[in-house]
Amino acid sequence: MSEMTAATGTPVVSVRDNRGIPVRTLNWNREEAAAQLRLLVSHNLINDDSRVSESRDPRLFTAWSADDTTVANLCNTPSLAGQVLKRESTDSGWQVVVFDAAGRPVWMTDGRGTVQSLSYDELGRQVSGSEQLSGGAVRVSWRGEYGDAGPENDGSQDNNLRGMCVAQYDDGGLQVVNSVALSGTVLSGSQQFLASAEAQPDWPEADSDRQALLEATKYTTIALSDALGAPLVQTDAMGHQLAWQYDVSGRICSQAVTPAGGSKQTLLESVTWSEAGQVLEEVAGNGVTTVYSYEPETQWLVTVTAQRTDNTVLQALGYGYDNTGNVLSVSDGTVASRYWRNQATDGVRMFSYDALYQLVNATGRENATNTVMPYASLPAMAQPDSSQYVNYTRTYLYDDSGNLQTLTHTGAGNFTRKMTTETTSSRSVQQNDGGAQSPDDVAGWFDSNGNLRQLQAGSPPSGSLTAQQDALEWGGSDNLQSVTLLSRSSTDMSQNDREVYQYSGSSRVRKQTRTLVNGGSGLWAVDEVRYLAGMELRRSWQETVSGSSVTPGAVTEELHVVTGQAGRAGIRVLHWETGMPDDIPANDQVRWSVDDNIGSLSLELDVEGQVISREEYYPFGGTAVWSARSEVEADYKVVRYSGKERDGTGLYYYGHRYYAPWLCRWVSADPASEVDGLNLFRMVRNNPVSFSDYRGMLKTGEDFSCCRRALHAVRHRRS
Repeated sequence: MSEMTAATGTPVVSVRDNRGIPVRTLNWNREEAAAQLRLLVSHNLINDDSRVSESRDPRLFTAWSADDTTVANLCNTPSLAGQVLKRESTDSGWQVVVFDAAGRPVWMTDGRGTVQSLSYDELGRQVSGSEQLSGGAVRVSWRGEYGDAGPENDGSQDNNLRGMCVAQYDDGGLQVVNSVALSGTVLSGSQQFLASAEAQPDWPEADSDRQALLEATKYTTIALSDALGAPLVQTDAMGHQLAWQYDVSGRICSQAVTPAGGSKQTLLESVTWSEAGQVLEEVAGNGVTTVYSYEPETQWLVTVTAQRTDNTVLQALGYGYDNTGNVLSVSDGTVASRYWRNQATDGVRMFSYDALYQLVNATGRENATNTVMPYASLPAMAQPDSSQYVNYTRTYLYDDSGNLQTLTHTGAGNFTRKMTTETTSSRSVQQNDGGAQSPDDVAGWFDSNGNLRQLQAGSPPSGSLTAQQDALEWGGSDNLQSVTLLSRSSTDMSQNDREVYQYSGSSRVRKQTRTLVNGGSGLWAVDEVRYLAGMELRRSWQETVSGSSVTPGAVTEELHVVTGQAGRAGIRVLHWETGMPDDIPANDQVRWSVDDNIGSLSLELDVEGQVISREEYYPFGGTAVWSARSEVEADYKVVRYSGKERDGTGLYYYGHRYYAPWLCRWVSADPASEVDGLNLFRMVRNNPVSFSDYRGMLKTGEDFSCCRRALHAVRHRRS
């Protein structure tokens, strides 16, 4: 007889009306098998057109059952054509969209008072977009030009540009498509950045006037593709070249890089695939062989073993699952038992879940120096051969909406992190040290669209955001514009240390960190990252600011990071043009990463297969174990948890949103609305060990709730 778990005897019951539309969903939950089951009811109100007009999660349904004036999580007001004209969410606020006769959105506004409008040409293609913040002036935030707008002999036909958007002016600058293959693959494209890293451009009609807002430098990437459109060679804007080869099925089988002015370096020697399309073996350019094995009937990943050519095993991960695919254990066979202050630690992490498959308990090891948990900084780095590790246990408690209420940590440092959630939404903030935050206070921490306004616990933000430490400023499209790192002025943001961002579409194209070095002389240290096709351009310099006058100094460090994916392994090639640190072994350093099941970078390896750094993570992010062979090399690791870049703020950038690992939740509402549930802040349904999120909108992985019955049948046949 199988062991009873928290999920035993907890079916999902769907109640449908006479049209077959779900109106209620019944779940039962408990944190452990011996606990009393709780009935959780989700509710949909269906209108006469068979569309959902209101939705409530279990917490708000319970409140609504007692008081029918309680708001719903989501209310939709449709048009006669079925489009949603007004959407009201307790998490993300309200939005109104007006459509034209062709069903295209032409005018939008929201709870922040932002007004956006779009215009189209005769073919229905967007040609411009404007934005007006509450109380601000109207600006043209987007312009597009198409390949068929010019004369017949302008070369657009020869370069397959007819009908394509060939020039896009937006908040990140200018994106230009120069040439396209018949398959649709871009063969040549250029980027121009805005002249100011903190500008919000108002794009004029005339091209010459637009150029005045841009830098003169154009960053051009060119590519060569095969007949199917797969890239064969790509030369980035700084002259570094990536090359790929494919097997007969069209999958990548090898990859190489040639840094500008350097020699060719193999990144991926070979890949072996299973009949099910799973990677079985990868041989990296440094000779490290990574072997993967899978459970035959479910194709769940079971082991990942990385081994050098001298047979040294660098990592031997093993995964254990319950019958529905939740990860119960992760073990690393290369981690020997170690002893520190009467504690024995090993490489085994254990996890348990409630009946809704939310993580409720996790155990593992952590650096003994992790006695405090700073939200933005990493823990102290240990030496690779250190034995100073202790065991930790983390327990998580959620409300009926899936909001974390309490995180209890026992380990090198003991603490309890409490969250306060607004009564009528899933907006939550960390409780301050005095425990004075009430649910009524939570609204002050967010703007009307559900964007968090301040990172640290304390008093709710008030007045100008620039007056607050760790204040977050959001743009009209709900993109994070800046974070105040150190506040000096309540009225002039230019006086504050800050990290600022610019975007093109849904992708970040620029990040700049500004730190005041000498207030008397107006000397600032500037660190900047520009995200180009296939690479990152990282520069550092100092500049003197006096009023509106800016005098930049010489670039003290220029680093080109060629980025790529060689099989499952992430690749970063570090090429210094100037300012290479003395402790870096050689220029054009290639770093291979070995990741886990959700893409978190656990190992970095050099060209000889030697370990550069090793990192282990707490379930919701945050670093538990951190060691490297040198502090200088460790400083250049920026991609960490879930394979995402960690900013100086401590936030992880996922593409559409930013994630705060110490809060175990997103800092803004899901831009994809309720596709991942009515709680728009919850991270992968509170199951971060089994699921991941690729772009910040939707969890990826097996949907356990849908396959519970089928998987139970498979396991029953095997027994």
